[in-house]
Amino acid sequence: MDSLIFAAAERSPSAFYDEVLNGSHHAPILGAYAEAGYAHYLFLGASGPYARSYHFDGPCRLRALSAARPLLMWDEREMERDWPIEFDGIPRTTVPDGEGLMHFVVGPVHAGIIECGRFTFTSAGENVVHLDAQLGFGHRGVERQLEGLSALEAAPKVARICGGCSAARSFAFVRAVEQLAGYMPDEPIELARLIVAELERLYNHVHDVAAAASAAGYAVGFARGMALKERIMRLCALACGHRLLFDAIPPGGAVLTNRTKLASELNTLRSDLERFLANLFGNASLVSRWQRAGLLTPAVAEACGAVGPAARGSAGTIDVRAFAPYGAYASLTPSIARATSGDVFARVAVKRDEMLESLRLLKVALNALGATPLPEPGVIHPRDGIAYGVVEGPRGCEVVALRVRAGRIARLHVISSSFRNWPVVVRAMEDTIVPDFPLVNKSFNLCYACADR
Repeated sequence: MDSLIFAAAERSPSAFYDEVLNGSHHAPILGAYAEAGYAHYLFLGASGPYARSYHFDGPCRLRALSAARPLLMWDEREMERDWPIEFDGIPRTTVPDGEGLMHFVVGPVHAGIIECGRFTFTSAGENVVHLDAQLGFGHRGVERQLEGLSALEAAPKVARICGGCSAARSFAFVRAVEQLAGYMPDEPIELARLIVAELERLYNHVHDVAAAASAAGYAVGFARGMALKERIMRLCALACGHRLLFDAIPPGGAVLTNRTKLASELNTLRSDLERFLANLFGNASLVSRWQRAGLLTPAVAEACGAVGPAARGSAGTIDVRAFAPYGAYASLTPSIARATSGDVFARVAVKRDEMLESLRLLKVALNALGATPLPEPGVIHPRDGIAYGVVEGPRGCEVVALRVRAGRIARLHVISSSFRNWPVVVRAMEDTIVPDFPLVNKSFNLCYACADR
């Protein structure tokens, strides 16, 4: 579906509100963002992403969609903070207070090497009544640093916004760039990109399952899982030149070497991974600890805009690879892993099933690619305009919105799956005991850097 722009002189803010709200009944909302003179609300249709946009001159006042669609709360607050837009009716978070309630804070500085995030708990005894998450302490200014660069200059920086989502975000970025350039990658490039994306999904999911075992007190499961993750990351370096897959999906191309050895190592890995997962999910004590912890109902997951395994563990149905197929996924459609219980167990089970499906996709794609040489990256010259790239990363939808003027990036906005899912973690902690926070948090295992643009 084509994007539509509503001009302030032609349509009222009320009409724009109705258009976006009505559209949300028919397609998932990916998020919202602003640029000079525009407010954009992004949707995902079966044929790809599209926008409903409001054009304005000077200060603008709009009715907040987040009052009806809570998932947009962070987006609209960000728009109001950074652009001359005021929103009527943005819900404001309040911390409960009263007799018997206690407040305590974790962060923003944490033990270990994780980045900054402040979590304010309100509890009645051990039960969490409310949790507030505050992120973005780094003030990195990533998006502003990209303005004025060419697509080729920006690509390495986009890849390094976050380590764990590097390939997925690069994939989304190059899809937007190539759309503006009118460039269609060859089939070998698309197969190689799928392989890179599935390697990233695989090592992330192994880590997440191991972390969920650790948070439940099963140190052996954590150690074995992290050993498997290390093996996969070495395969990433073997195949793409970097453990975190930096620069493996550049505009117009893909990097994939040592395919025969990669295929052989993945065959060996599969049996070891299956044995690891059988051990975890066959451990009754561990499974019991996962079950009924951090419940996220389907209604709350949908209202808060959960994406990825977080959504599909609460009866969600959308995986971008199958809902709006792109690249090689148009012919190699994955089987979608789902669960309905909405607890830690469900989220971990979805990741378990996705790991096995990733191994299948990797085998099929490597066989299809064979020894076909990858062409050198094409010369990409994006035309002026706006484009959106959306892919399914390890944690869910990764969105890159791109505006090009005079061959340079005028605006680039990232909506990461972690940005979408952090408010969901907050809701999953309600009516949960305080000591369960590490367990619930690790079942999502989101990124701080992705939310600190």
